[in-house]
Amino acid sequence: MASISRDEQNKTTCPIVETIKIIGTEARLLVLRYLFDGPKGFNQLLRETGLSSKTLSSTLKFMEEAGIVERRIVGTRPFKVEYALTSKGKELESIFKLMGQWGEKWVLNKN
Repeated sequence: MASISRDEQNKTTCPIVETIKIIGTEARLLVLRYLFDGPKGFNQLLRETGLSSKTLSSTLKFMEEAGIVERRIVGTRPFKVEYALTSKGKELESIFKLMGQWGEKWVLNKN
């Protein structure tokens, strides 16, 4: 197997790095964690995540643009908005479960 120079590595897009760019903030991880349980309203996410309104709003907007969260209007009057994972977002759940298992084994148990 031919070796790749450091310059060539830097020019190559790494799928793991690109994924981390999308999901890799604490706010995004929290939102994903709670949306794995099903659709939620803004205020419910606000309470569950403990994020500020501004942070949650910008996080949800970013995640919508990335195609992992969708915003739905439910009902007619009063309008209610809920957020749900897209199929693209739902595929992240198995990764989160593995990360959780790793964290329990190596971080929480200090093995």
